[in-house]
Amino acid sequence: MRILAFFLITLLAAPFPAPANLQVTDDLGHRVTLEAPARRIVTLSPHATELLLALGLESRLVAVADFAGYPRSLDGVPRLASLGPLDRERLLLLRPDLVVAWASGNRPADLRWLERAGIPVYRSEPRTLAEIAESLRKLARLAGTPRAGAEAASTFERALEAACRRRRNAPLLRVYYEIWPSPPMTLGGRHWLNEVLARARLVNVFADVPAGIVTVSREALLARPHDLVLTGNPEAAGGGSRIVTVDPTLERPGPRIVEGLGQLCRNLPTGSSAAPDRQTAASGRN
Repeated sequence: MRILAFFLITLLAAPFPAPANLQVTDDLGHRVTLEAPARRIVTLSPHATELLLALGLESRLVAVADFAGYPRSLDGVPRLASLGPLDRERLLLLRPDLVVAWASGNRPADLRWLERAGIPVYRSEPRTLAEIAESLRKLARLAGTPRAGAEAASTFERALEAACRRRRNAPLLRVYYEIWPSPPMTLGGRHWLNEVLARARLVNVFADVPAGIVTVSREALLARPHDLVLTGNPEAAGGGSRIVTVDPTLERPGPRIVEGLGQLCRNLPTGSSAAPDRQTAASGRN
């Protein structure tokens, strides 16, 4: 009996780690550990908000990044400006138990301050489509809803497979992806959108440049023939090339990217060169 009693006392005195499903590694390799499922969540980018919405966690959002394209159901949720300095006092008053931040979009000093204040921070920075699916699984574990994460990830992966089915055997098209008209800015080979373009049978003509976003000269642009210009602004692209306007959802690394990809593929030419002078893929920045 003494041995049993000693064992029980030792067991009860030992510190218990947080459950495994409440420990994840974020996109920057930081360990995020919660003592209980997240109930009060703040998101600091639109794509982070859309990840939580895809998981059915709308009721747990106590504030979201300021953005005009959210569903009406979020009209009553407070908005936080996230591109500049955070309103730290306001954020503390919200008492979040998890902040889902944008690693490259939020100020690192603000994210470190959140952690020093004892608020767990998940830094979201998906660089591949597979990482978007994995983000759904990880955030669901932090919310204590791993089954919802598995289902949302599977739904996302199936939608990706279906989005560009009509172009599966289409010829490759060379594209210039215009981010900014003057000076010309475009995607380099290290940007995650190259994987998205590949699903549409599109080849970025600057994919050999080892950068994420690159500024190019007009001479360099003229030296790289392309079949299409892709742009988020139909009034911005010039030069007489055929233009396809991409939906804003294509440019956010979240689950709604399948909507933008589907719109893009439906508006691309099915032949090697038959494309009208201007095609618009869809509608509003949401």
